[in-house]
Amino acid sequence: MEFTGEHLGPGQLGHFFVITSFIAALFSAFSYFKAAQTETKDISASNSWLLLGRNGFIFHTASIFGIFTALYYIISSHLFEYNYAWQHSSLALPTKYLLSCFWEGQEGSFLLWTIWHCVLGLVVMATARKLESRTMAIISLVQVALTTMLLGFYFGADIKVGSTPFMLLRNQMAGAPIFAQGNYMSFIKDGNGLNVLLQNYWMVIHPPVLFLGFASTIVPFAFVMAALWKRDYQSFIKPTIAWSLFAGAVLGTGIMMGGAWAYESLTFGGYWAWDPVENASLVPWLTLVAGLHTLLVYKSTGRTLGATFILLILTYLFVWYSTFLTRTGVLGDTSVHAFTGEGKSLYWHLLVVLGVLMVLSITLLSVRWKKLPTVKGEEATSSREFWMFIGSIILLLSAFQIIFSTSLPVWAPLAKKILNKEIAPPVDPVAQYNNIQVWVAIIVALLSASILYLKFKKTETKKVWQRLGITGLIGLVISLGISLSMKIDAWQYAVLMFAACFAVVANIYYGIAIQKGSLKKMGASIAHLGFALMIVGIILSSYKKEVISINTLGVVMDFGKKTQAENIRESRENVLLFLNTPVVMGEYTATYKGDSASTDPGDPRHYYRVDYERRDSITKKVVEKFSLYPDAFINPKGQQGLSANPSSKHYLSRDVFTFITSAIDPSKRTDTASYKTYIVHKGDSIYFNNGYMVFENVDGKVNDPRYQPEQGDLAVTATMDVYDASGLVKKIKPLYYLRGQSSNYIEDTLRDMGIYTRFSRVIPEDNAIEILLKQTNPKDDYIVLKAMVFPYINVLWLGTAVMVIGFLLSIWYRVGQKEKLPVFSDDLTEKE
Repeated sequence: MEFTGEHLGPGQLGHFFVITSFIAALFSAFSYFKAAQTETKDISASNSWLLLGRNGFIFHTASIFGIFTALYYIISSHLFEYNYAWQHSSLALPTKYLLSCFWEGQEGSFLLWTIWHCVLGLVVMATARKLESRTMAIISLVQVALTTMLLGFYFGADIKVGSTPFMLLRNQMAGAPIFAQGNYMSFIKDGNGLNVLLQNYWMVIHPPVLFLGFASTIVPFAFVMAALWKRDYQSFIKPTIAWSLFAGAVLGTGIMMGGAWAYESLTFGGYWAWDPVENASLVPWLTLVAGLHTLLVYKSTGRTLGATFILLILTYLFVWYSTFLTRTGVLGDTSVHAFTGEGKSLYWHLLVVLGVLMVLSITLLSVRWKKLPTVKGEEATSSREFWMFIGSIILLLSAFQIIFSTSLPVWAPLAKKILNKEIAPPVDPVAQYNNIQVWVAIIVALLSASILYLKFKKTETKKVWQRLGITGLIGLVISLGISLSMKIDAWQYAVLMFAACFAVVANIYYGIAIQKGSLKKMGASIAHLGFALMIVGIILSSYKKEVISINTLGVVMDFGKKTQAENIRESRENVLLFLNTPVVMGEYTATYKGDSASTDPGDPRHYYRVDYERRDSITKKVVEKFSLYPDAFINPKGQQGLSANPSSKHYLSRDVFTFITSAIDPSKRTDTASYKTYIVHKGDSIYFNNGYMVFENVDGKVNDPRYQPEQGDLAVTATMDVYDASGLVKKIKPLYYLRGQSSNYIEDTLRDMGIYTRFSRVIPEDNAIEILLKQTNPKDDYIVLKAMVFPYINVLWLGTAVMVIGFLLSIWYRVGQKEKLPVFSDDLTEKE
C-alpha cells in the first residue's frame, strides 16, 4: 500500500545516524583497546590506533548529534506519522516544552544520556594524556551499550534490542483499522500530548542537569578502570579527584532541582518523599562522595586505594542499577514517576549491560587486588584519614540501606521462592527511611564539623579538642535556642539539630580562623557548611511543616484513597472554598475569587485566584494582603480528573504553599442564580450578599470598547459604585442603548464578587432607571484547597547552593594545584 502525507526523510536520516553512531562507537572502543594493547610493544602502531580511536569517537559524537537534530525536527514540526512525536507532543504544546518531549520517553532520555557522554568523552580525550587510550576505551564501550538502546533491532519474533525513536506510528500500531487506508494521515489531527506534570519550567532544566550528573560518573569510573588496567596508581589521582568533584556538584544540583520541581509542581506537599526514583539518584551520589573522600586519603597517605576503587566502581554500577529499577516497570506499583509498561522490553537488555560492566570491573579489580600498593601499620585514631574512612563507610551503609529497601519489589519474589515467606514493603516507608537515615545524618554532620581540624597521619589532639569544644558549645546553644523556639520535641531530631548547628559553626570558624579566609582553599569547609545548612533547613521545613487548611465542617470528601480512613484523614486537611466566601485558615482568611483559563492558547490550564488576608490580632486591621494562583489541568488529554500545580507565597522565614485538590470542570459548571429587577433613583442603594452598590448617575458619554455606535443610536451608561465591608471596590458601568425600534444592553460584571448587572430601561417620568442584578450562588462554583506553611525552607535552598559552591571551589583549587603523589611510608608527618 502507498501511504500519502508521510515525511519519511527525517526518520530515515535519523535511523542512519543511529546505525553509524553504533558502528563508530564500536570502532572507537576497538581502536582504543588496540592502542592500549600495543602501547609498550610498538609506540608507532599505538599512536596510529590512538588516532583512529579519536576519529571514531568524534564521528560517533557527530552521529549522536545528528540523531538529536532529526528527532527535534520531527517533534517541533509535529510529524505525527512518527510514534515518538505523536506519543509525546501536540500542536498546542508551547515551544518552551518541546525539549521536555525528549525526556518523557525512554528513547529520548537515553539519547540525552548518550549526548552528555559524548561531550564528556571529548573533554577526557583532550585531557587524559597517557591514560587516554584506556579511559576512552571504557567510555566508548559504554557508548556502544547506550546506542544499542536506540537500535530497535529484532532477532526473530521475540528478541528486541533497543527501541528506535524513529518508529512510524503505523508500524507501532500495526493492525489498527485506520492504517488500512493510505491517507491515514488526513485523520490524525493532533498528538497525544506531553504529560501535564512535565509542563513545568523545572522539567526543561532539571533532566539535562540530572543526566549530566549521571553521565559524569563514568569519568571517575573510567579513570579507575584505566589505573587498574595499566597498573598506574598515581596518574589517575588528580583527574579523578577533579571529575569526582564535578560529578558530585552536578548530580547533587540535579537531585535538588528534582526536589524543587516536586515542591513547585507536585502535590504531596514537600520536596522529598523517599520515592524510588529519588532514591535511585541519591544512592550513586552517596557512594561517589564516599569514594571522593577515600581518594583524598589515598592522595595524602597512600591508604584506602582499594576502598576508593570499590566505591567509584560501585557508583557507576549503581547508576545502571538505578536505571534498571526506574525504567523496566519493576517499581511501577511503588513509585509515582517511574517508567512502567513501555520499559518492560528493557528488562533483560539493562540486566545484560549491568552484568557486563559488573563482570568487567570485578574481574579487573580481583586480578589486581593483591598487588595494590598499601601502607604498613594501622592509621592513628586521631588522624584525619581514619575518620574520613569511617565517614565513607557510613555513607556506603546508608546507600546500601536505601537501595535494599528500594529494591524490595525486585527481591521479594525471589526471597519468597527461596524462603517460602512473603516480604512485604513497610506500611510507612517514609518513616522507615527517616528513622534510619537520621542517624546517618547525625554521624556525617558530626564528622563534617570535626574532621577538617584533624591532620593526616598525626594530630595534636589538645588544640583540636579546644577548638571543637568552643565551636561545639556555640553550636549547642544555637541548637537549643532553635529547638525550644520551634518546639522540636523528638529527641533524635534535636540531636540532629545540634550536629548540624555544630557543623555550621565549626566550618565557619575553620574557614576564617585556620584557612584565613582563603577562598580558593575553603572548598571543603564551604561544602560541609552547605551540607549542614541543608540539614537545618530540612528539619525546620519538614518537621515543623504545618497544615493550615483544617476542615472544621466535618465534610468527608473522596480523594480516591485506598481506604475510607485515608479519605477521612485527607479530608481533615482540605478546605472547601465556595466562591467569594471567606474561610479562616491559620492566621489568614482565604477567599476563592474565581478561575480563568490561561491567556496562552497552547496552555490548557485553569488558574484559580485565592486571596489571603492577615489581620492584626488586637486592632483587627488588615496588615497584609496577597493573592495566590494555583493552577490545574482539568481532564487533561487521555486522563480523567485533575492534575494540579501549587502556588506559594515566599517569605524569608517561610513559604505559604497552596494547591487545588478538587474543582468543578468549568465546561460543566451550572448557574442557578437569576436576575432580580430594581427601580433606582440617584443615590439609591442595591444590597446583595456581601456588599451593596449605589446608583450615582446616568452618563451620555459612552466609552466602552464593546459598544460599536451606529448612526441614530441613543446610548447611555449607569455609573454604580460597588462597596464591600472594607469600602469602595470599583465603579461598574452597565450600558443601555436604543437602535431603531429595539432596546439593547451590554452588561458589566464584577467577577471577584460574582456580580452581573444590566441597565434594562430608562424611566424618565420618575427620573429612575431599571437595573437587573444577579449574584452567582457560591455553591455553583467552589474549589477544595490544601494549604501548608513550610518554615525556613529557604535555609534548605541556601544550603544546596553553598554546598555546590564548595564543590566548585574545590575543583578550582585541585585543578590549579601541583600534582602531589602519595607517599607509601608510615613514618612521615604532614607539613603544617
